[in-house]
Amino acid sequence: MAGDADKAPLPSIPLRNRAQSGYLRRRNVKTYTKDVVCLTFSPGVSVFIIPRGETRTRLATAGLVGKIYFSTEWSEDQVRAEITAIFSGAFGLSEHQSLPFQFLSTIKGCKKLMIPKVTSNFPWGGKEVASVCSSTCLYIMAEMEVPAQNCSVELSDDSDFESPVVQRRRVTRRDAPSRAQSEHCERQERVEASAPPSDDGMDLQGQRGPNEAMNHFAVTQRHAPSRAQSEHCERQERVEASAPPSDDGMDLQGQRGPNEAMNHFADFIPIDIEEDEAIEEAIRRSLLEESVQPLQDSRFAESLSIEEMTGIVKAHSERVVTEANRPIYISRGNVWTTALRQFSRRKFTECTDLLYVTFASDEGTNEDGEDLGGPRREFFRLLVKAIFKESGAFEESLNGFTPRMNISHVQNGVYRTIGQMMSTIIVQGGEPSALLSPLVVDYLLTGHIFQLKVTPDDVADMELREALKKVDQALTTEELEQAVECCDSWRYQLEGLPNPVSMDNKDAFVQNAILFHVVIQRQSCYDQLRVEGLKYYEVLPLLKERPCLRVLLDMPEEPSDVPADVVATLLKPNYSVLGSNKRPREELMVVKFREFLHCVQEKELGEHLNGRNLTEAENAFILTLNPGHILAFATGSSKVPAIGFSPSPKLTFVHDDTKHLLIAHTCSNELQIFVNRKNLADDDEFDYNCLVALMNGYIFSAV
Repeated sequence: MAGDADKAPLPSIPLRNRAQSGYLRRRNVKTYTKDVVCLTFSPGVSVFIIPRGETRTRLATAGLVGKIYFSTEWSEDQVRAEITAIFSGAFGLSEHQSLPFQFLSTIKGCKKLMIPKVTSNFPWGGKEVASVCSSTCLYIMAEMEVPAQNCSVELSDDSDFESPVVQRRRVTRRDAPSRAQSEHCERQERVEASAPPSDDGMDLQGQRGPNEAMNHFAVTQRHAPSRAQSEHCERQERVEASAPPSDDGMDLQGQRGPNEAMNHFADFIPIDIEEDEAIEEAIRRSLLEESVQPLQDSRFAESLSIEEMTGIVKAHSERVVTEANRPIYISRGNVWTTALRQFSRRKFTECTDLLYVTFASDEGTNEDGEDLGGPRREFFRLLVKAIFKESGAFEESLNGFTPRMNISHVQNGVYRTIGQMMSTIIVQGGEPSALLSPLVVDYLLTGHIFQLKVTPDDVADMELREALKKVDQALTTEELEQAVECCDSWRYQLEGLPNPVSMDNKDAFVQNAILFHVVIQRQSCYDQLRVEGLKYYEVLPLLKERPCLRVLLDMPEEPSDVPADVVATLLKPNYSVLGSNKRPREELMVVKFREFLHCVQEKELGEHLNGRNLTEAENAFILTLNPGHILAFATGSSKVPAIGFSPSPKLTFVHDDTKHLLIAHTCSNELQIFVNRKNLADDDEFDYNCLVALMNGYIFSAV
C-alpha cells in the first residue's frame, strides 16, 4: 500500500497492481517448527512409550534430539534430507549417506507411539509429516544401530517416561506379596520365635539361609517368597511398629487389610485390576471426592506465564482449526448484524476452517485487501465491542458484563451463537473478549450455582444493587429494617428467601437474592453460552483443563491497556545491515518513535504539540490516544491475541524524502516509518505526522 505525502494512507489496503496469483497459490502453505526425537533401532517392535524425563535427557545427550523447520510444500526427499542432516553426527554418517528411519505417530488416549500403517508408496511430504506430529514433537525410529559410544538408551516398560500413576502401580505389584506369601511370613516368624537357640548361641535363622528356614513347612517353590518380598515384609513391620496407635487402641494393621498397609497408594487404585480399569477407578474416586469438597476459586488454581498460556492456546488452535479458508463478509457500519447472520448459519458453524474476512465499504463495494491476518484481527476486535455493546445480550455491572435476560435471544439461540463467536476469537488470533464478570466465568467453568462467590457489585441494576448493599452493610436492627423495606417490591415474590430478615440471616438473604437476579433467573442464557456455544472448537474443555486461561474471559480488576514498553518490544525494528550508512538514521528514528509511544502513554502529547494550532478534532483524539491505538494501527489488534501474532510485528524503514506519514500493513503486521530530513528534525514534526496518520487510519486506530 502507498499514499501521497499529503494524504493519509489507509492501513491494510495493498496496491491494486499487486500480483494476486502468488497469494492464491501459497495461502494454504503452513510452516512448522518441531522438536524431532529419534528413537534407537528396535527390530520387531511396533509400539513404543513416548520418551520423557531421564530417557529424553539421555537421548538428547546422545545427539538424538534436534529441531526441524519445514512446510507443507516440502517433498519427501527434502524432509528426509533435513532429518539426516540433524542426526548424521550421532550415527556417524558420511557426507552422501542417508539415514534410514521410520516415522512414528502418537496413539490417541495413551502416551505411546506406533509405526503408522501406510501403503508402500505412501509419500511422506511435509503435509503428511505434519499430520503425525504431536503438538510439539516429531518422533522417528532409526533403522540402523547407533554407535555404542554414542548412546545406550533402553526403551522398556519400566523406563522413566511412564506416568507416575503407572510407575507406582508397577512398584506396588512387584513388591507387594500375595496373601499366601504374607501368611507364610507370619508363620515363619512364629516358628523362629519358638525355636530353641543353637549350641553356639545363634538362633535358627542364624544357622540357615533365609530360604532354608522356610522348608520347615514343606512349602512348595511356588509359594516361597523371594528376597525382595521378604525385605518388603520387613519394611512393612518396621512401618507398623513406628506407626502411632489409633484412638480405639488398634494398630495400623488392625485398621487396614494386609495389602492396604503396604502402600498408601492401595487406597487409590487396587493392585489386582488391569491398568485401564485402574485409571477409570482412579478417575471415578477422584470425581467422587471432588463432588463433596467445596468449590475452589479457579482464579488461583494455577499460575502460568503469558508465554506458557500463549503456547497452550496456540497448540490447541493448531489442532482444532483446519487449514482451508472460510469466507465471511462484514459491513463496518453493521458489524453485529452481519456477523450474527453469518454465524447463525448451521453449515457455517459446522465448519472449522480459518475465517477469511472481507469488509464491505460504505459505498457498497468490497475493500481491495487480502486477509493475511490483519482484517481478521480487526474484525474480531470490532466483534467483541459489538457483542457487549450492540447485541442486547449483556448488561454491565461494576465487576464486568453479565448476560441480560432476552427471551427473543434465547428462542433464536443468540447466546449459543455468541459462545461460538467467543470460541472463534480465542482460537483464531483475536484479542480476548476479557469483559465478563468473574461470577459469570465461574459458572461457565463449573456449572455450580450455589457455590458461586457473589457480591452486590455483580448486580447491574443500580437501584437493586444499592438496596442489597444497604442490607449487607446494616449494623443495627433498625438499619436492617429500613434497608429491607427497599426490597419489599420484589422479595415477597421469591419463595425461600429468609423471612423475616434478621441480623443472623441477612447474609443468606443477600447471597440468595443476588444468585436469583444474576444467575438463576437467566440460567437459560448461561447454559446456551456455556453448553452449546463455548464447546465450539473445544474451548470449554480447554478452559476447564487449564483454569488459568480464564483470563481470556475475565474482566481484569484494573484497566489493562497495553503499555508503551510492550508495544515497543512487539514492533521489532528491521534495520539495515551493520556498517550501512542508513543504519544510524534508522536507529535515530526508532528512538523518536519510542519517545512518541511514551509521550502518548504519559498523556504529554498535547503539551509537546502546544506550539501548533491543533483542530478541535485533533485535541479530542489526543485525549483518547493510548499505546493500544498504535498497536491496533499496525496489526489490527489493540492487545496481544491469545495465540500471539503471526507473523511477528515489525518496524520497517523507507528512505524517501517525499513521504512523512506512518503507513501500516496489518496483513503482515508491519509499520513503515519514512526516514528523511523532515522526520529526523529536532522538533515536533515527527510527532505531528504520527498523530495525523493515526487519526486518518481511524478504522484501525479507534479502539
